[in-house]
Amino acid sequence: MNEFIYKVRKYLHEFPEIGYETYNTAKFIYNTLESLGLKPIYAMENRAVLCYLDLGKKETVGLRSDMDALPIIEESNCPFKSKNNYMHACGHDAHMTILLNTAKLICENIDKINYNILFIFQPAEEGPLPGGAYYLKEHPLVKKVDYFYAYHVSPDLEVGQIGIKIGEACAAPDLWELEIKGIGSHGSRPEKGINPIIIGSEIVLKFEDFFQELKKRENIVLSTTYFNSGINMNIIKDMAYLKGTARSFNQKNRDFLNNEMENIIKNICDKYKANYKFMFHYAYPPLYNSDILADKIFIAAKFLGDNNLIKLKEPALIGEDFAYYKEIAPICLTWIGAREKGAKYYDLHNSHFVVAFETIDYGSQILLNLLTA
Repeated sequence: MNEFIYKVRKYLHEFPEIGYETYNTAKFIYNTLESLGLKPIYAMENRAVLCYLDLGKKETVGLRSDMDALPIIEESNCPFKSKNNYMHACGHDAHMTILLNTAKLICENIDKINYNILFIFQPAEEGPLPGGAYYLKEHPLVKKVDYFYAYHVSPDLEVGQIGIKIGEACAAPDLWELEIKGIGSHGSRPEKGINPIIIGSEIVLKFEDFFQELKKRENIVLSTTYFNSGINMNIIKDMAYLKGTARSFNQKNRDFLNNEMENIIKNICDKYKANYKFMFHYAYPPLYNSDILADKIFIAAKFLGDNNLIKLKEPALIGEDFAYYKEIAPICLTWIGAREKGAKYYDLHNSHFVVAFETIDYGSQILLNLLTA
């Protein structure tokens, strides 16, 4: 096994950090890049790292890796489990290792590289909103980039496979919150109050009916993921709190969901004479992959074999703040196989999810081929 890859991946997996609190991760990345003879800089108040390699070429390629983990306690069989209560359950440790190993390969093949390179190590892809890319895209170095590439590991693909959805690729992962204000009462006398649980339940069911009808003609998701009110069996609380996500692929549908959800809420709350506060949080924009950049990745990955180069037919309803970089230049997000053949399937964000080491080798080689083409 490649010693550099092992040491880098081991540290990043053992010491994950979440959100914008990626100071130690950034320091490790900075030191690793510096050890390769490169000149990294900190960004976002030492939470992010950028490293511009100016080779005097006409075009600059941006290679982006997310850095943040998730608040999940690891239960995998990884030999170097997380040493804290966080986990790289979305494979960002592999993304960082791929990019650092690519930097090493570039330094070893510097005379063959045909682009200037900007390495982008970015926090808070998992949130909180608005996500790390929202801030990092404003950096002057990032604005120099002509094309952006990024990976995301996928348990749906086996090691040695890649998949790209050209065009509409990832949804806008918008979030919503609802507070319902009723009137509290004794559990034995519900007629003396206005029960927000009944109101919230009716809203949830109406949302589901709305979703089931809408998805027949639109690629959307509307989910309620949180419902909380009282904790006592004989007290009807005056408040209920609901949360969820609404996902779609264009601004028109985002606005439509926002407006229609509030109409449903208002009608039901008015019927029960209850008050409410509805908040629709616009999150990352939808992600659109460039067909030109996708073709370049497929050419760079030819060594995997044509059967392992997959043009995906359906977009993913996950969100990715990599979408923000399209405000600057064309982008391409590539799904790269993370599951060893025959291994048990664990999804992203599962406490047992682990990326195969071979994924890192393949990912780095594809990027090197891309940059030397």
